[in-house]
Amino acid sequence: MSAASPSVIAMSKSPRAAHRCTECGWETSKWVGRCGECQAWGSVVEAATPVLRATATAVTTPAVPIGQVDVSDSTFRSSGVPELDRVLGGGLVPGAAILLAGEPGVGKSTLLLEVAAQTARRRHRTLYVSGEESASQVRLRADRTGGVHDELWLAAETDLGAVLTHVEEVRPTLLVIDSVQTIGVSGADGVPGGVSQVKDVAAALVRVAKTHNITVVIVGHVTKDGSIAGPRVL
Repeated sequence: MSAASPSVIAMSKSPRAAHRCTECGWETSKWVGRCGECQAWGSVVEAATPVLRATATAVTTPAVPIGQVDVSDSTFRSSGVPELDRVLGGGLVPGAAILLAGEPGVGKSTLLLEVAAQTARRRHRTLYVSGEESASQVRLRADRTGGVHDELWLAAETDLGAVLTHVEEVRPTLLVIDSVQTIGVSGADGVPGGVSQVKDVAAALVRVAKTHNITVVIVGHVTKDGSIAGPRVL
């Protein structure tokens, strides 16, 4: 690195043939029939290693002494469900990304719709993104549970770009993604629910939580053996 440009750091990695497990993301230089990490059979496929380039960029907020950090916007806020508040250690925190996992049909969507409605009743705008059900299906469930409120916004989307647009337009304090396995990234490798897609979607949602200082709750399904459905890298 030259003295004339001390603020720029560049790293590059030339693409090479690699193989990755679609279940857990384990990588190996050669193909094998069984994953060396999760022991799944037939899950190792060929994947190209991307070129990585890192450069110094503008910061979102400047670094300050820790004693000067404002904590007034990061206090616990009740979810409206006492049992969930206890699990979360006190409630919802702005800037936090929470993964809620469970078997299909146990009530994840119903629980989070209630949390969204309770948050809306406290005049905190909430955005509920449904990737599995239509907007009308979610509305009918909200009618049955008394969850209809003007501050509760609803969108049925399966594209990450569209979800981010909704966030910019609605500006919620709580974002619910139901579920992460249904959200896809245009131009990324694989299909929604796969290793690359889930990693990209989850990373983008965590960035949204931090940059907008909102609480993000991500739903993930669980299989019969108790593991999170899809890639275990989630």
